Amino acid sequence: MAGFVDFEITWRADVFSGAPQESSAANFGTVGINFRARKAGNEKEQQAALAGLSCALPAQSTFSCEVEP
Repeated sequence: MAGFVDFEITWRADVFSGAPQESSAANFGTVGINFRARKAGNEKEQQAALAGLSCALPAQSTFSCEVEP
């Protein structure tokens, strides 16, 4: 069993603001994040978490996943 459940981004910021790489980071939409998650307790919990995901790859080559209601 691999992967995590209950993934959450807890903080997001423009950490490159004022840095020498600021323009390069801005071109790619780079931000810093803190996150938390936990390993599923069993296979059933892992499968339930995977069933609720909807992942898409937009044309801009950025990746996002959202939980379906």
